[in-house]
Amino acid sequence: MSKMSASKIPFLVIINEIRTILYFPIWWYSKGLVKMLKTTSSFIADMENTIGFWIWVKNLFVPMFGQHDIAGRIISFFLRFFQVAVKGLVMLVIMLASLIVVIIWLILPPFAIYQCLIHIKF
Repeated sequence: MSKMSASKIPFLVIINEIRTILYFPIWWYSKGLVKMLKTTSSFIADMENTIGFWIWVKNLFVPMFGQHDIAGRIISFFLRFFQVAVKGLVMLVIMLASLIVVIIWLILPPFAIYQCLIHIKF
């Protein structure tokens, strides 16, 4: 195994850091974006499982508590309809918030560069 001279180590560290800085935008808009989208879709799916929106939609016309008379069906429908409406609004807010986070992810590097450039005093 060959030994490296101690004087070459700072040079190699600087080269590695420059390479990392130059690779950052490529990573941010490729692998980083894919990872962000996967995380966001997983978050939305987890929230849907927590809220149970599609279960309520699927059982909208099923009478609650085995009440198969007309009054039980009407009450069950309106209670479930209210639940579907509220849970639908919650899911809409969650999806919009997730979309905003993804948009911020896309805009953040150019915005940061712009802010740095306008605040540099020459």
